[in-house]
Amino acid sequence: MTRSKLFDFVLNFLEDEGFISQHKTQSKYFTRDRIWTFKTAFLFISSFINERTQSSADKFFSEMYNVPSEIRQITASAFSQCRDKINYTAFQYIFERVVKYFYSGFDFETYHGLRLIAIDGSVFTLPKTRETIKEFGENVLSKKGKWIKAKVSFATDVLNNICVDAIIGRYKENEMQQAEYMFDNLGKNNLLLFDRGYFSRDFFKSVCLTENHFCFRLQSHASKMIMDFIASTENDIVTEITIDDENFKVRLTKILLDSGEMEYLATSLVDMLKFPKSELKSLYNQRWGVEEQFKDVKYALCIENFVGKKTNSIRQEFYANILSYNMAMMTCKPEIDERSNRKAKKLKYKCNKRALLSKLKQCIVKIYLDIDNRFEVLCNIILSVSKESVPIRPNRKFERNITYKAKVKPNNVYISVV
Repeated sequence: MTRSKLFDFVLNFLEDEGFISQHKTQSKYFTRDRIWTFKTAFLFISSFINERTQSSADKFFSEMYNVPSEIRQITASAFSQCRDKINYTAFQYIFERVVKYFYSGFDFETYHGLRLIAIDGSVFTLPKTRETIKEFGENVLSKKGKWIKAKVSFATDVLNNICVDAIIGRYKENEMQQAEYMFDNLGKNNLLLFDRGYFSRDFFKSVCLTENHFCFRLQSHASKMIMDFIASTENDIVTEITIDDENFKVRLTKILLDSGEMEYLATSLVDMLKFPKSELKSLYNQRWGVEEQFKDVKYALCIENFVGKKTNSIRQEFYANILSYNMAMMTCKPEIDERSNRKAKKLKYKCNKRALLSKLKQCIVKIYLDIDNRFEVLCNIILSVSKESVPIRPNRKFERNITYKAKVKPNNVYISVV
């Protein structure tokens, strides 16, 4: 399995003294021989820690040293002191580098040669402390609430189920602003998908200047030009939007949904023969992949159950969880999808992502540190999880749940499957 090289790619950073020196909070740290090394702490934080820290540490070191889990190797207090010595930028940097390495060295699915990237935002709950209030703003869920909110944005490759970029910031930060922060990392050769809350003249210009293709869903009152198009008898036109004396070609399309609602799209795919209206309808439906990814990290990984309460710790866990999520999707998921559909079946099957993430957590020490047996471990994971594949049922529809402004803290209602 050539994709197992991704784990070696991560280890190369964790064993590089230059990288460690750059991302530790003080130069004197990690200079002595201790159980909690930079690499050990990094891998432990990346192992989906969302339960009692001491229990997680006992399991982790039991696997590492092959000793009974009831024998305590290290304390939770020692870990808390150790993690403060690592800057969260180590996790963010490796997360970004792994994404770039994957797209430069491995095969992946594309849409007419383009990466299909959906960008969307969500709200995460964080523990309320003076430090988090200063960093993310005081946006409590209630007057007596112990939690505050943060704004999170994902750029998701919906065809390969990979989080290409992620940002966590202040709750009142604009989603469009967060999206613009990600444009440099995304580069070119992408088709960007946006929900109807993203369209504005300034943001539309920013997207055009990236030289990527795009597809926006539009609100009926997005601009006077859009309102005129909606009121007209035209259903599919190519026109220009003038912003700051610059003209940008755009295609405006009306699409009737199965629910009877009319959907309005603005896209750079102006070739009506190559991209008919039916193609645009199915294209925009692909945007749901970013919603599914938010669901994965919130409900399967319980990413909001942050173990640390400091802003550095929160950002560590944020990027570490997404990194490990990506590693599972990059290395095992394609093989599981392929294996699940080798035999002719009535329905097509796909990887059970929760089962895969659970197995990755169970085997993360073996995968990273038992290099001689890594291939066998990954093959066993693929074989095991492929037996739990789930059918893809076409044309299934569910009414969207009513959401409320105040949310209950995830610890009280969500149970991690990993």
